[in-house]
Amino acid sequence: MSIGDRLDQAMKAARIKSQSELSRISGVPQATISRILKGTGAKGPETETVKKLARACKVSFIWLNEGEEISTPHSTPAVISSYLDKRIEHAIQLMQQMPEYKLNQVVKIIDAIAEPAPAESGRSSRKKS
Repeated sequence: MSIGDRLDQAMKAARIKSQSELSRISGVPQATISRILKGTGAKGPETETVKKLARACKVSFIWLNEGEEISTPHSTPAVISSYLDKRIEHAIQLMQQMPEYKLNQVVKIIDAIAEPAPAESGRSSRKKS
């Protein structure tokens, strides 16, 4: 898979509908985005360009720039990031197939889970019945 393919996939996952929208969000010129998506140009995009696009699409720089990471026996941050990216990518693929009402429910659940729990002195935050 090329960087253009990964960028296209990332845009869809982030629900970015056009190159111009991605340009506005990322600060990368639309012409540059077009060249990346088409795979034209003598060399690949600059590192800073890929970083901006990855941030805008909410994907890891390593995935967008290099694609599938080579796993190692050690749990390096890059390998952990790759594992999380794959899980997130899978979740996004499932959510893209959901009807709007189910997607809204999933987002509400994620929002609820992502909220920091109130600080308690060593006790579980679960209520006992």
